[in-house]
Amino acid sequence: MAVTHVLLTNDDGIEAFGLQVLEESLRGLAGFRTTVVAPATQQSATGRCMTLNRPLRIRAWGSDRWSVNGTPTDSVMIALGKILRDDPPDFVLSGINHGPNLGEDVHYSGTVAAAMEACVQGLPAAAISLADWRPSDFGAAAAVVRRLLPLLRERPLPAGSMWNINVPNGPESMLKGVRVTRQGSRTYHDVVNDMIDPRGKPMVWLAGKGPSWTENGDSDYAAVRDGYASLTPLKADLTDHDVWRRFTAALGRDLPGQPVFDADGERFVLHRDGPLGLNFEGPTRGGDAMALDGGPGEPQPPR
Repeated sequence: MAVTHVLLTNDDGIEAFGLQVLEESLRGLAGFRTTVVAPATQQSATGRCMTLNRPLRIRAWGSDRWSVNGTPTDSVMIALGKILRDDPPDFVLSGINHGPNLGEDVHYSGTVAAAMEACVQGLPAAAISLADWRPSDFGAAAAVVRRLLPLLRERPLPAGSMWNINVPNGPESMLKGVRVTRQGSRTYHDVVNDMIDPRGKPMVWLAGKGPSWTENGDSDYAAVRDGYASLTPLKADLTDHDVWRRFTAALGRDLPGQPVFDADGERFVLHRDGPLGLNFEGPTRGGDAMALDGGPGEPQPPR
């Protein structure tokens, strides 16, 4: 079998201990080689954010290791579109995250986002997290990666799906096994905290206390709580297919009701054709609207 090229990334940054553990867990594994492209700094909870308002820089960190001063999604995009353009990876692993990514946290997680970006670009991918708010022992997580990766390579998920893996804190000897799970559901408490800064001005800090969980025996949370690693398949397609089928039959293809904006629909137009073939935008994107000669409030071409 050909050697499998694995791209390693994360959201905790190029210097994170969890990424070092991920690299070490795969070192010397027959049939695999790795390349690291990760954010330059901590990028937790950045979700699927990509950087469009500034240029990005790439820095080499030795052999087959690079950082990008952007988000996890940026890192994967640049890895696939530039750094590894002529040597593309066969699999993408994101982690090992310093903390859990269970339940709805997958929507905020930079770790999951990096794997999802690979998934969207057609590559098999997995996110791995140490499911403890005070991570200390990555032994079980390292063992799960090394023992599962050959199996995940041999049994790939359908296109558009990825694995979200959470592993209990502790050595391999404490791990009871592996469960294939569903995404759980949790509620955080006191998320928005009112505070006063050192200059006496009010501010808010998003933090919150530990979540409470909806009890579900086959959830990712239940597996980790009971001492198992959880493997949850996630999909890039967020369509609720049951609702889609039901409402397609109920609503058909026509918009219900009568037209309501026939007379004044012009006030909702952002783009407007001007003289000389120029196109003008409203203030939402193009700055203050300019006025044409001959009428106040009309767009005007630059002079």
